[in-house]
Amino acid sequence: MRLFYRVCVIAVLLTVLAVMFAPGLDDFVEQTFQRYLGSAAS
Repeated sequence: MRLFYRVCVIAVLLTVLAVMFAPGLDDFVEQTFQRYLGSAAS
């Protein structure tokens, strides 16, 4: 279970760094999250 939390933290940090330094990537990340949240809500 500890490994799961570490992987989650690393994934979040990598996503934040990628959005900060890669132009245009924030739109892709936002669309991906909306797609997953939309499918989970319905």
